[in-house]
Amino acid sequence: MVSRLSTRSGRWRSRQGESHGMRLAIGDLARAAAAPGWSRLTVHHAQVGSHGLTTVVRDGHEIGAEGLDEPFRRLRELSYQGGAGTWFSCELAFSPGTRGYACRVDSTAAPFDDVPAPAALAELTAFPRDEPPGWLLAALPTAAPIGLPTTYGERYDRLWKHTGEHPPPSPAISGESAYLPATTMTARAFAHGQKHGRHLVQLAGQADEPEAEQFMVMCSGESYHVGRRSVRGTGGGTGRDFGIDAGLRSITLDGATLRLDLTPEAADTLETETSFEIRLDLDPGSLGEVRAVLPGMLRTVVRAPRLIGF
Repeated sequence: MVSRLSTRSGRWRSRQGESHGMRLAIGDLARAAAAPGWSRLTVHHAQVGSHGLTTVVRDGHEIGAEGLDEPFRRLRELSYQGGAGTWFSCELAFSPGTRGYACRVDSTAAPFDDVPAPAALAELTAFPRDEPPGWLLAALPTAAPIGLPTTYGERYDRLWKHTGEHPPPSPAISGESAYLPATTMTARAFAHGQKHGRHLVQLAGQADEPEAEQFMVMCSGESYHVGRRSVRGTGGGTGRDFGIDAGLRSITLDGATLRLDLTPEAADTLETETSFEIRLDLDPGSLGEVRAVLPGMLRTVVRAPRLIGF
């Protein structure tokens, strides 16, 4: 699972983005290990240096799961803050029927009753801290090591420095956060056109508002992709575009509702659930155009989504 996400690493533009990808990968691995029918799934990871422990709990009972060490290792690296270190414990909670998660991390409390001395030494060497907690200092075999200048997000630092924009905040090392994928949007404007051999269909929350939420389907020859733009309220309030190649299993037109069935990879890229609805608040003429234009432009693409209700 991590290798699958690693092949998509070129899409990540920040530490926060890659960290989000790692949490999604952990969720997929935990779901794969859990028998169907669960109502709550939690993954708890504790780490000091090379000494770590991961526990997966399905409805109150611990289960086994593989492949979790690597995404948690990378999460600790991405969360590192110069002089402040990184988290020692991370808990992710998942609910059925959604790709969302709740996350809690802690960078101060001891994650184990007994911390091995080599682990404490390795921790402060890899993740230097100006003020290590007392329990970590007490576990050291000698005086605190002199940590080397360390950063685990050089690629992102260079990227944002090159653009001249303010980068998104780095992942937190303490506190709680949550990811809630979008399930619906309402489209009050529809547009389509063809330019330079590309055919574009665009559904927007509001007409003539660049920052309004939008969903797009673009075809060029035998290929197509879908994209979603929405204002997240972070990073200076700028919009973000998400585009994916294919990843759309089917499109269903049910009255005035467009229902999309997406692969998990596509849903994660678009920050939606695998089932995403677009409520078409359009006049009858525009609704008729949606019914006619979408099948027409997708007819020639490779691995076209199944069209239902058109």
